[in-house]
Amino acid sequence: MASNPETGFPSLYRAADRGAIVGQRRLLTATGVRLTSLVIAAIFGSFSLNAGHVDAAAVVSAGALATALVTEVYLLTVRPDRQWYEARAAAESAKTLAWRYLVGGEPFGRDVENDEGVDLLLLRRFSEITGGIRGFTPVPPVEEESQVTAMMRSIRALSLDERKQHYMTGRINDQRAWYTAKARHHDRRAAQWSVTLAGMEAVGLIAAILNANQVTNADLPGIVGAIAAAGIAWLQTRQHQQLATSYSIAALELGDIVSRVEWPRTESEWAHFVDESEEAISREHMLWWGSRS
Repeated sequence: MASNPETGFPSLYRAADRGAIVGQRRLLTATGVRLTSLVIAAIFGSFSLNAGHVDAAAVVSAGALATALVTEVYLLTVRPDRQWYEARAAAESAKTLAWRYLVGGEPFGRDVENDEGVDLLLLRRFSEITGGIRGFTPVPPVEEESQVTAMMRSIRALSLDERKQHYMTGRINDQRAWYTAKARHHDRRAAQWSVTLAGMEAVGLIAAILNANQVTNADLPGIVGAIAAAGIAWLQTRQHQQLATSYSIAALELGDIVSRVEWPRTESEWAHFVDESEEAISREHMLWWGSRS
């Protein structure tokens, strides 16, 4: 049996996950191009570079502004941000449903004998997710199984203790490690960007003082200001500090869940425990979704 159950998850999850990755990549690439183009336009717009009858610096500045405009139109019309957020929401919703189903969590508890009814309920929940998708097309891979895969049924058929072990290793511990690593990553990035922006502001202040004392005539304050503004805009796009805080809280909540995993003794108690665990994981995602929206 695969060590990572997600390799046998339904096509909806895998298609939405790929859609989120593509949407994020497109958003960050386009945003980076736009901000870089604006900085280039500010730099080359601050001086002249005569090449015959043409100001080469002005040409470069105009080209950079045109690139920024085209990129802005792309961001407003294609909306890769919407694809990213909506696809990630769909992927996480499908993921929590799959985990609830394969380990016997509510509303797919193993104390219910009607397997066909449980499968039908899962498929109905998947249909509700796909029915709400507007910003992207979830195209499943050609080799994908049905929405209720053989792997999901095989894990669901295991004993309670075996399903507990699968849930602990494949979901709780994996998710906890992911949140912890991401919290540290974003915390480091937030600190690095804070130091960088503070340094840029200091450079701009020094440049303004030099200009005020007529030591230099270059428009360094304007250039530095444009670079700092681009950095702030990029930081707002990445939201490092917000994500670091959100992921840290989620990791702490999962630590509490780990300490209680052995408490459930019956199928109904286990189903309720899985429901509480998935609600804790989904809460972090809803906070992320709300901050993006």
